[in-house]
Amino acid sequence: MRFLMATHGNFAKGIKESIELILGKFQNLNELSCYTNKEFDLEKEIEKIINGVNGEELIVVTDVYGGSVNNRFLQKLENHKNIHVISGLNLPLMIELLSEQDSYTTTRELIMKSLENTKDEIKYCNLEIDKMVEDEEF
Repeated sequence: MRFLMATHGNFAKGIKESIELILGKFQNLNELSCYTNKEFDLEKEIEKIINGVNGEELIVVTDVYGGSVNNRFLQKLENHKNIHVISGLNLPLMIELLSEQDSYTTTRELIMKSLENTKDEIKYCNLEIDKMVEDEEF
């Protein structure tokens, strides 16, 4: 199983650096920073990536659902059943996917459990503090 973070600009690179700081390096984790120079050709990059995985399961995590990066990978799903695309790249999701990659028998199960386990990571913290204060008052 391989993981690819693919984003507009250097977002994927930054997430990868954070992962390496927290968990260490992963041989099966790569990043694709798109549109960082004028010569960038997303289609060529995707073809290189697909050819490089040799049919292995590939989890692609993109930044924006419906964005150009996400859409180009989605176009590959029909002919490449080994590719799984997730949108909404964030650090907690990647930590969960990478940490739990050997815990599930199928890639789909890993993805579904990781999404479930990290869905509550996005919070309006002011509201959380208000709730804690309110609970202490009773």
